[in-house]
Amino acid sequence: MAGAPKASTLTEASEEIASLKRKIQQLETELKRQASNHHNLPSPIGSSPSLYSAPVSTGGAPEPGLKRYCGGIQFRPTRSSNDTWFGPSSLYAFIQRLGDFLNIKLQKEHTIHRLHPVSASDHKLLNEPEPGLHGHISHSWAPPAGEVPTTGIYLSLIQEEYFINLFWQTFHTSLYPIVDETQFKKHYQSLMVNGGQDRKPSALVDVIIAICMQYATSAMPSETQGILVEGKDALVAGRWHYWRGQKLLTYELDSPSLSTLQCHLLCVVYTCGGSFHNMMDSIMGLAVRTAYMLGLHLDPSPTLPEKDRELRRRLWWAVYLLDSKAGMKLGRPFMLSSSHAMPSLPSDTLEAAASSGSMFAPIGPNATWLSYNLHTVQLYRNVRTAYTAFFDQDSLLREGQVLWANHEAQNSSAEVLRAHTQSLYEWVEGVPESLKMKRQNGGQPLSTDFTSILLEPFTPPWLQRQRLLLEHTYHHLSVNLYRPFISFSLKPPIDSIAEELAMRCASHAITLTMITHHALTESSLLDGWHEAFFCQWNAVMTLIGYIILFPSSTLSNQAKHAIELAISVFDNFGAKFSVAANAAQITRDLSANLEVLLKPIESEQNSAIFPEDLEANSLYSAPVDLVLPSQDRFDAPLFNLFDMAVDIDFWNDVDTLFPDLDQSLQVQSEI
Repeated sequence: MAGAPKASTLTEASEEIASLKRKIQQLETELKRQASNHHNLPSPIGSSPSLYSAPVSTGGAPEPGLKRYCGGIQFRPTRSSNDTWFGPSSLYAFIQRLGDFLNIKLQKEHTIHRLHPVSASDHKLLNEPEPGLHGHISHSWAPPAGEVPTTGIYLSLIQEEYFINLFWQTFHTSLYPIVDETQFKKHYQSLMVNGGQDRKPSALVDVIIAICMQYATSAMPSETQGILVEGKDALVAGRWHYWRGQKLLTYELDSPSLSTLQCHLLCVVYTCGGSFHNMMDSIMGLAVRTAYMLGLHLDPSPTLPEKDRELRRRLWWAVYLLDSKAGMKLGRPFMLSSSHAMPSLPSDTLEAAASSGSMFAPIGPNATWLSYNLHTVQLYRNVRTAYTAFFDQDSLLREGQVLWANHEAQNSSAEVLRAHTQSLYEWVEGVPESLKMKRQNGGQPLSTDFTSILLEPFTPPWLQRQRLLLEHTYHHLSVNLYRPFISFSLKPPIDSIAEELAMRCASHAITLTMITHHALTESSLLDGWHEAFFCQWNAVMTLIGYIILFPSSTLSNQAKHAIELAISVFDNFGAKFSVAANAAQITRDLSANLEVLLKPIESEQNSAIFPEDLEANSLYSAPVDLVLPSQDRFDAPLFNLFDMAVDIDFWNDVDTLFPDLDQSLQVQSEI
């Protein structure tokens, strides 16, 4: 054997063996020292290394001035045959760290998540639909160029009008105003053929109908949803219109228009609402590139009419908002570059509102229905700036680390983030009073004082929803911004900046839950609003992590009460779509075991004495049984929290969005 030591005598062989043993001991000591310094989480028993978030070595240090992608997770979602990467800011990465923490301390072997790829041929999900009372098989007008689907469950013109009318009171006012209502209605009338008995296909019309079908059906009890869901969950209602719109968009790839971009942005809304997050991310990429193709990154020419200039600005900032939202939610790099100057922010003046194509009364002094969009964009700008500063800093993660290095680095990172909180306070102060959701008992709007919201009577639903969603978005973004300090590798020291930010995170999650619960029980403003459900799921999992990490915190009781409210929220949503019912059951099971889990932790931590040479409050510097009791200490099931995230966010089969794919596969197999 090449390179093997040669020993001619027994004495020499014994000396060589002793020397090798010493070298092995030295290497083991060095490995232990590196693991201690980096505070890396060991992989749970029986887990696959590919599922974990340690950064991949590039064979050397990065070039000067370049940053390394650190953290995140690589895993294979349910019904997927390929791995997917989510960054460290995502809920998936947070739940994986929480699951790792519990699995390591419980010392039990179980799979980190289920791998059950599902295809159309396995479950026959894509059979041709049959006509029913609430829908019909329509043979729609198709362009001669071809291959646009002409059969499927499409709406009658009267049914289309119902869903299109929903758009102006919901997504148009409470998401982003990127469609000129007057021009759209003229366009819709121009599509009529056969004496007004049918219409030509239009990508924009079909996508608007699809997202409104998804929204409206998700607000109805499951037993009343009828044929429009085709026996599937409400979150894929409207898939035939969505799919036809996608087919039509392929003809516009080489010659995009403003309508093309409008369609891409609305498709992002539809796929996000259906929990197809990788599809959403891919379509978002198309939207970004299309915006650059159309020159929207440049301030509009002064030769254009003012209404066209404002529409182009609103489109650009809608791209910015959704790119920011997708990047922070999934933990992936932003696709839209912030290194160059951008167009002016869209105007919310009375003149801009009057020329927007929609007629809504002014909501207050110097505030119109467009003000919601303007202040939402400003909020995302402030949060994205703070987010970028936090995750770009060198002290946060070092080579080979997936979490904090030490308390000094942790507190340094907290100082960076806290420096940006002033911009959020200034944003709150800048929101017009007419856009703020009032609080009961003299509470402050856009605060975490835990006072209940006040729903004003005789206020248009679109304005109530704007107020509600503006505050909802503020708390949701704050939860995600401060969540890195709920860290399971290094608990923040008492009274440190890092602990303060962890408490802020919990306060915003509690407030979001209270607002969502109040709105659902006393109004219909959030019925069918998928984003509210996903934000609630994000908040409740964050609160579970906070309680486990800070069982004796002054916020623990409020956090536990918020978890109970979240269960009620999920039950409310769960009556309309099944993924929420699943979330309710998961949260209920966790809540039932949480108290049992925490009792021995609290009693042992209270009686524990940490040596002075150990880092204060470091969970991993304490003995295993001091941090979490072993599984045989209480009768509770193992918490496979990562499975829960996968079950909630990847419950759908992506093929359901492409209704004739099954037939295409069959044809290919025959060929």
